[in-house]
Amino acid sequence: MADSWPRRFARTANGLLRPLGLQLVRRERAFEMEGLLARAARHAPVQTWVDVGASDGSWSLTARRHFPAARFLLFEPLAERQAALAALARRHGFIPVPAAAGAAPGHADFAVAGDLDGSGMAAPGTAGARTVPVATIDRAIAEHQLGGPFGIKLDTHGHELAVLAGATETLAATELLVIEAYNFTLAPGAPRFHELCAWLEARGFRCCDLADPMRRPRDAAFWQVDLAFARATHPMFAANSYE
Repeated sequence: MADSWPRRFARTANGLLRPLGLQLVRRERAFEMEGLLARAARHAPVQTWVDVGASDGSWSLTARRHFPAARFLLFEPLAERQAALAALARRHGFIPVPAAAGAAPGHADFAVAGDLDGSGMAAPGTAGARTVPVATIDRAIAEHQLGGPFGIKLDTHGHELAVLAGATETLAATELLVIEAYNFTLAPGAPRFHELCAWLEARGFRCCDLADPMRRPRDAAFWQVDLAFARATHPMFAANSYE
């Protein structure tokens, strides 16, 4: 079979670049969130996505491209993000919840990072923390009369188990989870990635994909990764062979 023109171009370009110690390579998108969601859409019939730690809604916008018929429920406690989320509500019908997600309704201390994206639950008495409302996923799903199958995305910086404790009913009808997981203990009681995998497997979910692995700059150690979890009964887990 004849080479395509991109292959011929790459071969010629790499021949010219080789003396300089350089190489032209195709950008790999397999380990980006876009690729994970594209693959997930082929085997997870999600009708409602719950986006916890929604920030400005950019993750939900990406997910919407692959799940165009899904509803989106976005938990975000920061006042600085509410204008952007209100705009998405008007434009796309997203449903903002101006609260952090947790095990029970109430209030909690929330540390606000300078870039906002690094914000998260704080220990009581943390300097500079603000008080934010806390809501549960189960109650928000019921209040907005949203139906499954559900998908849950968590960007919660070590507070994943508390969030899922407030989602027991939703989890029973969940087909897919996408969770930012860590190789270090971010807070007392926060699960590392392998502990999160074990916790979810005990509840009927297995890890099926990953995206955006990250190393920390201080020593290049593996820091975090987004992991996807599907039902352990999904047909993909029926075969243990590579081919």
